[in-house]
Amino acid sequence: MTYRFAFVFLFAAAPAFAFDLTGVPQCDALLKRYEACSGQLPPRQVHAAQKELLDGAMGIRAAAADPSKRADLERYCADRFAQMKRESDIKECMSKP
Repeated sequence: MTYRFAFVFLFAAAPAFAFDLTGVPQCDALLKRYEACSGQLPPRQVHAAQKELLDGAMGIRAAAADPSKRADLERYCADRFAQMKRESDIKECMSKP
């Protein structure tokens, strides 16, 4: 019984991603960090951030299916991540390793 409780606790404590991976490592890193940090936004902004996260992941995933757009996606996500580390309301969290 102790093991069952430990497993349930571990499963419940593990982060669950709200989005499916995009297949673009730079974009997945950005989205994972944004998801982890969005809870630090003011309460009125959290819902909008979660919607932006899901919409962004869907758009990136759709565009990633086109090989001609992949390099642009990689560059966009890397640039956006760097920008959020410098300028966003959650820049300290976004900057964590």
